[in-house]
Amino acid sequence: MPILRSWNGWMSAAAGLAVGSVLIVAIPSGTFFVPHDRTDADAPTGERWACPMMDFIGHKPGSCPVCGMKMERVTAGDLTREQQRRMGTKTATVTAGPASVVVRAYGAAEYDERFSQVVISRIGGRIVKRHDATFGCCQEVLLGDPIIDLYSPEAYQAQGELAAAIRSGNADLAAAIEERFVRWNLRHVAEAIKAGKPPTDTVTIYSPAAGQAYLDDQDMVNKTLMVGGEVQADMPLIKLVDPHRLTLVFHVPEPRVHFLRAGQRVRLSSDDMGELPEIEAVVGRVANELNPEIRAREVRIHLADGRKRILPGSLLNARIQAVLGADLTPADPTDQSTWGTFPQVPKTAILSTGVRHIAWRVKSRKTDGSVQFEPVTVALGPRLEDEAGNDRYVIRAGLQPGDEVATQALFLIDSQAQLAGSASLLFPDGSVNTAPAHQH
Repeated sequence: MPILRSWNGWMSAAAGLAVGSVLIVAIPSGTFFVPHDRTDADAPTGERWACPMMDFIGHKPGSCPVCGMKMERVTAGDLTREQQRRMGTKTATVTAGPASVVVRAYGAAEYDERFSQVVISRIGGRIVKRHDATFGCCQEVLLGDPIIDLYSPEAYQAQGELAAAIRSGNADLAAAIEERFVRWNLRHVAEAIKAGKPPTDTVTIYSPAAGQAYLDDQDMVNKTLMVGGEVQADMPLIKLVDPHRLTLVFHVPEPRVHFLRAGQRVRLSSDDMGELPEIEAVVGRVANELNPEIRAREVRIHLADGRKRILPGSLLNARIQAVLGADLTPADPTDQSTWGTFPQVPKTAILSTGVRHIAWRVKSRKTDGSVQFEPVTVALGPRLEDEAGNDRYVIRAGLQPGDEVATQALFLIDSQAQLAGSASLLFPDGSVNTAPAHQH
């Protein structure tokens, strides 16, 4: 009996499945599914019908199958006067002119190392006295000022040899020994011996140049020049800098440094002093290499009269007016014959994916005030910024002077083109064959 019951259950299930399959095939699909528009390869590009309430998009007029509202036509790039007002659409004309830009950079002032000198002891010995030049930063040092007093047995022995050569009348030997004092920068010691003064075991090292003592590490200087400390031959003692010659060191971002060349005039300002028009400044050197860590190149600006208003260590703002030649390399800002002329548009006229760039150009204007836009793929040159901070792009291809392009509401115009299935920023060939619209 249990086997019979099991057999009957299996037969009932099989019979039910067969009857259900027949019913599904026989009943029209419209009974179960509401037919919606779907994307069709033959649908016209550039025109769609959208529900103003829901996110349904169709290919023919009628009522929305979701909410029943009448669908409205969406045409790519076609804007009525009212649509332009609501979207805030603005346009601008493509201009032609020189690619001029204001390069901005920030940096600090430091002493110009081209004019620095190092006071070196050419003879070894032990320090017995330090003079003012070795104490503290920024001490003014004149030519011939004393630096240190040095106990030197070598200098004492040479003085005795020179005195003996002079007494013996051997002029050649005396001249050879005197030459040794010249190499040690101790000519004054030899002159004293020739004047009849007795030899001394302590000699003074004098400064061979004038300048300002630059002690960037005072603790190290104090340890090196400590009284009683040993000095080796050819050992540096202090560094002298020209206090009136400064260098401004800036790091200009990689996209901007291609506008710069040596000799360009630089306008300076600072937060505390404001504009500094009285300081004459030009670009002295643009580094040949790029710093890979900060993606910038070092630019040095040399000042001959910087100390009028600037202190070493001051933070400064530099503005450099630059112009490009026809080959997009830096031209002479003072010679218009070297400037190139390029189509230019405001930065806001360009939509970009980072790889592809487009502008929405006015194709036609109608008598009722409506405007039709069309997408144009463009090749961009450098981005320019003027003194007022307005950004523009150099156009290398795609637009011509006199073309009119949208500068505001570009995303809305491009979105309308995507809805209508025509070419747009993300879909260069249109979106006719994309997946169907969202169904409810």
